[in-house]
Amino acid sequence: MRKILIFLLLFLFLTIAYAQEDEKVIAEKFINLLVRGKYDEAVNLFDPSVKPMIPADKLEEVWKSLEKQVGSFKSILGYRTQESGGYKIVFVTCEFNAMDIDVRLVFANNKIVGMFFQPAPPRKSYTPPSYVDVNSFVEEDVKIGKEFPLSGKLVIPKGKGPFPVIILVHGSGPNDMDESIGPNKPFRDIAWGLGTLGIATLRYDKRTKVYPEKFSEYKDGFTVWEEVIEDVLFAIEFLKNREDIDKSKIFVLGHSLGGMLAPRIATYTKDLAGLIIMAGPTRPLEDLILEQTEYLSNIDGNIDENEKAQLDVIKGEIQKIKDPNLLEKYPPNLMILGAPVKYWADLKSYDPLLTLSNLEIPALILQGERDYQVTLKDFEGWSRLSSLERITLKLYPKLNHLFMEGEGKSIPQEYYVEGHIPEYVIKDIAEWIKSLK
Repeated sequence: MRKILIFLLLFLFLTIAYAQEDEKVIAEKFINLLVRGKYDEAVNLFDPSVKPMIPADKLEEVWKSLEKQVGSFKSILGYRTQESGGYKIVFVTCEFNAMDIDVRLVFANNKIVGMFFQPAPPRKSYTPPSYVDVNSFVEEDVKIGKEFPLSGKLVIPKGKGPFPVIILVHGSGPNDMDESIGPNKPFRDIAWGLGTLGIATLRYDKRTKVYPEKFSEYKDGFTVWEEVIEDVLFAIEFLKNREDIDKSKIFVLGHSLGGMLAPRIATYTKDLAGLIIMAGPTRPLEDLILEQTEYLSNIDGNIDENEKAQLDVIKGEIQKIKDPNLLEKYPPNLMILGAPVKYWADLKSYDPLLTLSNLEIPALILQGERDYQVTLKDFEGWSRLSSLERITLKLYPKLNHLFMEGEGKSIPQEYYVEGHIPEYVIKDIAEWIKSLK
């Protein structure tokens, strides 16, 4: 959910990313055709297997929706390439009025087989927030996982341990360990802020970022088990073998999708002492995708014809997901709104509120009032559990989905203005952890 461009992904969710010797030239030609409005010519650069999935009119919708969010195209800033699984990827870094975007193009045999828009790496390096004391902790490079090892960072406070520890669990999309977006790194803010206050953290790159090509290899589709849950369980096992970690005080902090899944993660292990849920949805994800798209389409006070068409497409896809015979009617690997049928069917069987109510561990639930991606409707859902003494809820009037401050109506562009999670959020988490017996 954290990825504001989620609804632009009309095929190859978590795209695989690839290219070949001349792909950079083809990628540049593709971008220039989009800029000039030559969508019919642009789709001719797609592999024949992709053309039916995103014809010229859909490609036009995608590009115009992107420009509505990040402003008009200004220039190509540069290129990066990488190889993966027999394919190659070309990242075309494009400057738009509001921010820089990487257009990630996947190539096979000099044809585009996948496309994804994502925020480009920031031009400016990360500056720690004022409340962080980098001399109060050490940060260790670690690896978690087995078949899909993931790079991570373990922050250990200086001083006498063992220390309580929090595992940071990402929102949806191929996130890095910092949940980086533009110049902002909210997970690093949390990790370094808590490290300053004497609490260890473990964060790691998400599997869908490191091994995107593997998700196309699941012939029957995949679920949040492969995307999120299994790696959290690997992280728990990793921490249990550390002498500097208090094994009775292992917590999970989930943001967005990670927050929604936190109660489910707890059902797989007896080793968690509690949950921190930040902007966790309590409603079906497909409902939130529609709500977000409507919000962004109407952000200028007007929904044009292209946006209406896009909304109609999304509503049609949601009807498929809502079908009670979803698995019987569609192949499990069929992509709907960027995820396979199997993924949606799995989530339909999960109720985060019911699951949390049946757990015995405490939970801290945090919500930004200005969040348009996971809204007060979701917080109201969690609030139904407020009668349980082990549930603590906190609402922050100025915060958006990234838990960063702003004024007025939240807009996507503010995610790309440098900021930090406020110190009071970090302190609330630390004080809650330390208050538990």
